[in-house]
Amino acid sequence: MSSSAFYENDYNLLVIDDEIEITKSLIRQFRRKYNVFSANSGEEAIKLMDNHDIHVVISDQRMPGLTGVEFFSKVKDKYKDTLRLILTGYSDIQAVIDAINKGHVYRYVTKPWIPNELDSIVNEAFEKYNLVMKNRRLMMDLEQANATLEEKVQQRTRELEELNHLKNKYIGIVAHDLRNPIGIAKSFSVLLLEDYDNYTKPEHLEFIGIISERCSYSLNLMHDFLDISKIESGIFEVDLLEQDYITFLEKAIQQTSILANGKSQTIQFLHPMQQLVFPFDRDKLEQVIGNLLNNAIKYSEPNTLITVDVSYNNEVITTKIIDEGLGIRQEELDKIFHPFETTSTKATAKEKSTGLGLAIVKKIVEAHKGKISVESQLGVGTTFTICFNCANPRKFEAC
Repeated sequence: MSSSAFYENDYNLLVIDDEIEITKSLIRQFRRKYNVFSANSGEEAIKLMDNHDIHVVISDQRMPGLTGVEFFSKVKDKYKDTLRLILTGYSDIQAVIDAINKGHVYRYVTKPWIPNELDSIVNEAFEKYNLVMKNRRLMMDLEQANATLEEKVQQRTRELEELNHLKNKYIGIVAHDLRNPIGIAKSFSVLLLEDYDNYTKPEHLEFIGIISERCSYSLNLMHDFLDISKIESGIFEVDLLEQDYITFLEKAIQQTSILANGKSQTIQFLHPMQQLVFPFDRDKLEQVIGNLLNNAIKYSEPNTLITVDVSYNNEVITTKIIDEGLGIRQEELDKIFHPFETTSTKATAKEKSTGLGLAIVKKIVEAHKGKISVESQLGVGTTFTICFNCANPRKFEAC
């Protein structure tokens, strides 16, 4: 036979005794403080514990079937956190002491018990259970915190290793890319210094032209490298000043047209308005437009058309730079904005590229709260699209 009394509290107490009057007495004593479950045998108590979260158990020692010590020994591994109290007579005291020493039993109470003493012992048991649970939760929180910390340390270590790898990669690439042009410039300088009189004036000019071109390439590479270093270190800033975008583009196109004319290419400028004023960094956007136009020139054949098309619609300023060049493979489009990444498309006049330009372009556009994208088709051409979102052309806002 079993019975239970349920109350609005947090703790569950199980009392076990083969004498029903004793279980009733224990229920009456503790029902106002705990949810009290009762059983009349160890076997019955095991079933109750399998179905309810029992925090403290009071069991008689002498019962038919399983004794109290045997019952506790049976459940101690499965219910490690349950506090176990045993009621016993003096004749069974040695068995109880052995059970305490082995950890089967937390405390024992001799029969007949004094209610106040038993009440104190049970309260103490629940307090200990509370401490055990709090300690368990603290240990779990600590383990979780340690795991989170370890994960963060590992993540940070991976990031540092990746940064170190990128740094070494950048240094290696820059050193390699600088060595060749500097070596060529030095070689032609040595020729002029050691055997100047044996070369004609046209040859002198050719050598100086080569030296100048190689020095310009090296200087541009250093500028790009410094820009990408600033960007990666987070100190890259833009100086936003309100100015006319259309006038700015006209001048940028005019400057680049010299290179286009050298390959018999034409740059046309399409725009629907005379002025489009908003804040931007003139020098930084000059890098953007210059780089995109230079790429269009590099990767296009002679006698082709390059178009700069500006539109303003639904608060968005859109600039498209369209060429009729060689195009880029679709599988390579995702990496063109990454530092030192190059595509399989070769410049039509073997012009050199640092592999940093488009990475810098993307960062400059994003620093203006804009977006840049690219579309391309092999043998047809490439279109770069830059968008700035403005609630008003005179009031710059983030995309």
